[in-house]
Amino acid sequence: MLSLKIATNNIKNGFKSFAPFLMASVTMFVMVFVTASIGFSPSINHLRGGAAVSTLMKFALAILTIFSLMILIYSYRFLQLQRSKEFGLYDILGFGKRKIVSVAFLELFISYLLTIIIGTICGVIFSKFLFLVFVNLIGGNYFDLQISFNTILFVSFVYLVFFFILIFIGALIIWKSSSLDLLREASKGEKEPKSNLFLAALALVFLGSGYFLALTVEDPISAITRFFIAVLLVIFGTYFFYISFTIWYLKRKKKRPSYYKASNFITTSSMLYRMKANAAGLANITILLSMTVVTIVVSLGIFLGSEKMVKEAMPKDAMISAIDPTSKQDLTGLAQTAADVSHTQLSDLSNLYIAQDIGLHLQNTHHKLVASDVQTSDKDDYTLVTMVTRDSLVSSGNDNLPPLSNNQIVIKDTSNKPDSESKNLINLDWYDNKYDIIKYIDDVKNLPRGNSFQKSLLVVFPNKEEMNKVIQSFNERENNQNYQQTPTSLVLFNIDKSEEKAFSRSFKDITSPSSDQTLTFRSEALADQHAQIGGFVFIGFVLGVSFILGAALIIYYKQLSEGTQDKRSFKILQEVGLSKEEVQKTIQSQVRMIFFLPLIIAVLHFIGAYRMIANILNMFGANDFQLVFTISALTLLGCMVIYYFIYRLTSKVYYNIVER
Repeated sequence: MLSLKIATNNIKNGFKSFAPFLMASVTMFVMVFVTASIGFSPSINHLRGGAAVSTLMKFALAILTIFSLMILIYSYRFLQLQRSKEFGLYDILGFGKRKIVSVAFLELFISYLLTIIIGTICGVIFSKFLFLVFVNLIGGNYFDLQISFNTILFVSFVYLVFFFILIFIGALIIWKSSSLDLLREASKGEKEPKSNLFLAALALVFLGSGYFLALTVEDPISAITRFFIAVLLVIFGTYFFYISFTIWYLKRKKKRPSYYKASNFITTSSMLYRMKANAAGLANITILLSMTVVTIVVSLGIFLGSEKMVKEAMPKDAMISAIDPTSKQDLTGLAQTAADVSHTQLSDLSNLYIAQDIGLHLQNTHHKLVASDVQTSDKDDYTLVTMVTRDSLVSSGNDNLPPLSNNQIVIKDTSNKPDSESKNLINLDWYDNKYDIIKYIDDVKNLPRGNSFQKSLLVVFPNKEEMNKVIQSFNERENNQNYQQTPTSLVLFNIDKSEEKAFSRSFKDITSPSSDQTLTFRSEALADQHAQIGGFVFIGFVLGVSFILGAALIIYYKQLSEGTQDKRSFKILQEVGLSKEEVQKTIQSQVRMIFFLPLIIAVLHFIGAYRMIANILNMFGANDFQLVFTISALTLLGCMVIYYFIYRLTSKVYYNIVER
């Protein structure tokens, strides 16, 4: 009972010390609770693509769980440091380490109960709110989030495990420390670290290698394979940069004549004296800021880019397709019949005979394209070819096509970054089928676009016979791989969204279940895409918020820690003759350096990774440079504003401690 009473009084009387730890515990509990409550809720099953969203939520839950444990350990270690003198006094007074550990255990248990109660209440509220945001994001119509009691038990159990880990760490430190060590723990300073030129150079090598991998990436496929390697190099490089390079740089500054100016002397010495303790925290803040920006940019880029990709694949409101090339079915007549039966209105009908994404190697030799099933040169010539007839493009509103004879074709480089040499091509040799290229077209309207992140080429043939002939040649070469390319007949048209259901019912009534005709609406494709990608965006938002909150918490603890240590140092400086104005100027200089260095490094990291991120987004249809740049610029600006707000808020804590 005595231990419980002491623990209760400690929390009540020393709430100012416990408040940051409780704030961190509740904050991370709420973020984990929100993710778990949505991921495990049966309400997800009522949404389009609910299974995929649930899987993504559980993946995010795993990341947040690990991240929460790291933040809890960091915050509890700070709390223990602040209260080490108190524990030392208990030991000197004969309380015994066993009793001290029991008091610490009861304090943590009370903190755990407070975290569960406050966190659950806040978690339910935020879960309901964010679920409404999520449902609106994916265009759903089911807004009732059901939170099961098992979810509350699950998150509570996870945090119970976390708090047992904390008490184990705390008990281990208390048990191994003497009374004198505990008394001195809060007040002892860090020894001036030694500079390590090798590790400083290694930091530059790691960062340079990571940047090189990111800046030299050429295509989305290589971007994905390089991404994790580059990230690991930059993470290690960031830690070595703060731990070794900054110390080496500060020691170099001590050798300059400008070091002996009062402001430079105090700032440099102070930074160097505690840089070992600062380095890990600054590196964590930098990495968390970088992760926040990258997560939000990728999430928004995928969401907006995927919508563009659907619209490129379906340039009109609806599409009827038939895969059988020998079918004599008049798809235009079929569409019109379904419209007459359902009393709906169709417009802008166009017929296409098309074969998409035929993958092979095309060598450009002396303005001549030669098709091959193997790569014969060092240059990456793998190309995705889309074939279409001239009549198809004309029916889609492309009037810029010249008449074509059987041995003539028209081409267009449809890659995101077209090769300028494509305009100079004059011949195509397609497995001994030779064609003259009589025109290069710059623009094509109302043509479904296939895979957009690789090198691609559009070839316009004079008629179906010539197009089928070259497809047959391709199939004969690829026969050993059991791969057969088949052209598709398409009818594209526009229809009012309110009439889609009636048209769909009529279409099903006049076609047999075994027929190969398929009706697709762009609105449904967009809804499916939003359902799947919307979950990814929501998780990116939750992770981004969690990372920025984690950075804010670390900054807050850093301010408390720095303020406590600097208060003693600046008091001594004032006693030896430094004016109050000079002290304030030095404080401001040091705080700005501590705060804005991580922000500057994080921005540099993102700039270095921009090319790689843009290539990855290209795979999801975000191939608009201006769109990706705008998303990146706005995200960076938003994070800078939030970071500056955190700076203004937490710097007051530092100034209040130092100037007190």
